[in-house]
Amino acid sequence: MKVIKIYTPKRKEKKETALLRVAAYCRVSSKRDEQHTSYDMQISVYRDKIEREPGWTLAGIYADYGLSGTRAEGRPQFLQMIKDCEEGKIDVVITKSVSRFSRNTLEAVRFIQRLRGMGVRLIFEKESIDTESDYSAMLLTVLAAFAQEESRSHSENVKWGKRKRAMSGDAPLYPPYGYRKSADGTTMVIVPEEAEVVRFIFRSYERGMPISKISAELLSNGTPPPRIDDNRVGRWEDSRIWQMLNNVKYMGDIITQKRYTPDFITGKEVKNNGTLPQNYIWGHHEAIISEKQFNRCGDIQLMRSTSKIRPVQYPYADILKCPYCGHTLWQQKTDQGRCQCLFCEGDGACRGFVIDRPIVDKALLGAYACMDVERPEAYKNEKELKLLHKIKEEFPSFSSVEYWWLDDLVEEIDFGKHSYSPTELSAMPREMRVNADDSTMTITWKCGLKQEVSTGIIRDSQFPRHKAILWDAYVLRHEERYPKQAEEVRKKWKRR
Repeated sequence: MKVIKIYTPKRKEKKETALLRVAAYCRVSSKRDEQHTSYDMQISVYRDKIEREPGWTLAGIYADYGLSGTRAEGRPQFLQMIKDCEEGKIDVVITKSVSRFSRNTLEAVRFIQRLRGMGVRLIFEKESIDTESDYSAMLLTVLAAFAQEESRSHSENVKWGKRKRAMSGDAPLYPPYGYRKSADGTTMVIVPEEAEVVRFIFRSYERGMPISKISAELLSNGTPPPRIDDNRVGRWEDSRIWQMLNNVKYMGDIITQKRYTPDFITGKEVKNNGTLPQNYIWGHHEAIISEKQFNRCGDIQLMRSTSKIRPVQYPYADILKCPYCGHTLWQQKTDQGRCQCLFCEGDGACRGFVIDRPIVDKALLGAYACMDVERPEAYKNEKELKLLHKIKEEFPSFSSVEYWWLDDLVEEIDFGKHSYSPTELSAMPREMRVNADDSTMTITWKCGLKQEVSTGIIRDSQFPRHKAILWDAYVLRHEERYPKQAEEVRKKWKRR
């Protein structure tokens, strides 16, 4: 049940000789220099006016600086004034105009009625209105509507101006962590010590460090956190790191109108998902990180995402293919999560190849460690050879397979055709199994070198074709957990 609170005067009738307790309300909507002058002037004028008026005594000056008049909850001084009126501390409120009091028609009417119900008079100087008369109270409703429409028109004009400037390359400047506005306010300049933190974040994520670990390291190192505004300091959190990794400003570009305000009354921003036009401005300011590094971090986020179907997975992306059908191998854990494997499965897959990922990792890391970079005749691409030299100099060997160096160095990885059946392989002597094409992997490096290495497979249970049969059997036994895969298994055996 909705309950409407009716305000009634709580004071006793005052004597004719009692002074009226008068408060003034002042407001300016922006923090520009000329507005600051207006703000100070309003306070000074009302203080003098109330003190000079016979029969009046100053009950307080309530002033909101740089705040919009469309919402009362965003104006602390206004709300404090209403509270003091409820407590019987104020008899009269004087303000410059209706638009200073409120630019929201419904809100203005509500507060005017509320104050009148408490026996508080409202005086609006510009419109010469005193709410003691019923006619003035009616007129106020009309004037409040005009004030709201004026605010709406001003809001639309400001938005239109911003869009036009953005289309000409003059975007609004909102410097993120690592930047500040230049002295003339025309562009963003780098803050060196903050830029180093930004580079650390991108470099760490690119090289395999999870976001949670990056934020934990920044906190443990005592890295100064970013500021939210002039009065508030934020903290290093996973969500903040994620936002930084997706902010194109760090590579020198700007996307305009990523968020917008659909209702000027509420003032709440929402994400722009194509409702309004956006502009992408290249090379707007000096970059902190390269475009290549930014895009690579974006690729890693997609590969690691668990909220959507991923076309490829971290760290191998689409490098590993099934030797039978060419389908990109899919990565997941086997039963009880004991070992991560690479599977040929999905739409159009033959489901005939499953290999333990640790086997592939070990073979690839070994191949990188034993590369002979001092034989230039073996390499075809000079530019890629220089990059290989640079990485080899910094990292003679790697302890884990990461996407960044695979992306820089590896063209493709091919497995042997695995033409032997599990029975034939089991009948072979151990030394023959090691040299069988089923246990080899060919790595083509971008510099032009090809390496054929052994995967080290010697047990029957590790051979990809045998492992694929075991995996199919496991899927059928646990159909409730793998309904899609079970359907694919049945189709596969039906075709055969």
